[in-house]
Amino acid sequence: MTSTPTPITNELHLLEQVHLALASAHKLDDFYAIAAGLLVAPDLFGFSRAFIIRYDERTRQFQGRMALGARTAQEHQRFRRDQLLEQRELNNQIALAEAHSPEPAAVQQLYDLRFHALWVQLMQGREEGTALNAGFQHYSACLDDLPENHLLRHAVALPHAGLYDPEDYSVAGLEPWLSLPMLAGRLKTRRGLHGIILADRRFENSPMAQLALVRFQWMINHASVSLDNVELLEELTSSAQRMREVDRMKTNFLSIVSHELRTPLTSIVGFIHLLRDGRCGEVNDSQCEMLNRVANHSQHLQSMVNDILEIAEVESGGIVNVALQRVDPLAALWNVIPKVETRRSSRDVTIEPVICGSVPDVITDPVALERIYYHLLDNAIKFIPQSGRVEIQFHPAGDRLDITVSDSGIGMTPENLKRIFDHFYQVDFRLERAYGGMGIGLTVVKLLLDATEGSLRVTSTPGEGSKFTVTYPLADPT
Repeated sequence: MTSTPTPITNELHLLEQVHLALASAHKLDDFYAIAAGLLVAPDLFGFSRAFIIRYDERTRQFQGRMALGARTAQEHQRFRRDQLLEQRELNNQIALAEAHSPEPAAVQQLYDLRFHALWVQLMQGREEGTALNAGFQHYSACLDDLPENHLLRHAVALPHAGLYDPEDYSVAGLEPWLSLPMLAGRLKTRRGLHGIILADRRFENSPMAQLALVRFQWMINHASVSLDNVELLEELTSSAQRMREVDRMKTNFLSIVSHELRTPLTSIVGFIHLLRDGRCGEVNDSQCEMLNRVANHSQHLQSMVNDILEIAEVESGGIVNVALQRVDPLAALWNVIPKVETRRSSRDVTIEPVICGSVPDVITDPVALERIYYHLLDNAIKFIPQSGRVEIQFHPAGDRLDITVSDSGIGMTPENLKRIFDHFYQVDFRLERAYGGMGIGLTVVKLLLDATEGSLRVTSTPGEGSKFTVTYPLADPT
């Protein structure tokens, strides 16, 4: 005689499955797939579809990370049928394992296999560019751009999960994937708000009841605890990778220094020998040309040495005691433009401030702002192959001022864009590369902005140029 499962038995089964499944996640992608898989599992939560959206509190940006489920009722029927077949097969294997082995580890491995098999299927589906997940991962939006009644805006603000209906809330921009009503709640760890998890019953006959909301919140609580461990593991893995990167970076640094410094020094020494040996006689036009070349190389060398000293100064605390004060950003720009005149004229580049009305003062350190301007302009000019344009624009945005430096240069790929602030990073590390420098200028910019409470946004398109936007708080009107 078989016993009918009681509500308590069902709840214990749910608790066990959630705990075992989430504990098996060691990477963020694993965690997303497993959490979504639990929500759509027919014998657990039984939702039609589950979505996970990552949220970056620093940039206030949303990014789609995981969508599990079907796009149509017909697809859902096939998806659910496949799930039930896998569940029946798993239950049969569990029954055999329990009958022949007293060790709980055998059953544990079967449970783990279920969710890791789901993860493998999801990864394969993503590589093929099919199903709901592929398109959802291209979703990106800024919190500030969403309408007031948007589901994500409310989900971020509320400490608990909620049921969102179509009469009061919007999913603008998410229509290809989300449809109301649906549940949404925050995934939050000790490091802050990680993202939003959502679930619906679009293809189910049963409506969203209070029990579904309670279980959903309970699931989010458990998921947030497990996510803490996953984030820690990812940080440890990242630290190990950074250590390996340090070794590679030191090698690249030695290569760059030996090339970039040795060449001008060799020229300096060579011309000095010519003068010392009296081969040029009196100072004539030829000698003047040589001396000018010596001066140019010396200036080049001095610029690189100054960059190294500058980054060392910033990192050692030399810019920590900044004097934040009212600064005229336009006056600071006029002070800097003459300092890049030599490089600008040699490449036939036009530097054009675009000024519409008055430019308000900002709160920053005046020396730091000029150094930021210098490195951004120098960088922009350097990556314009020949005859181009650099524009500087000023846009007040609420209580802050955006200062944008855009160029018509070679641009950057998304992969390079992620690393441009790394110490000594070069897009091209070959000794015969077309663009010189030591990869320090943008690192200095980032450190100076951090020290002066500024921020920076970068966009770039290969072959079309780059745009660097520095943001500082506006000074109070006088």
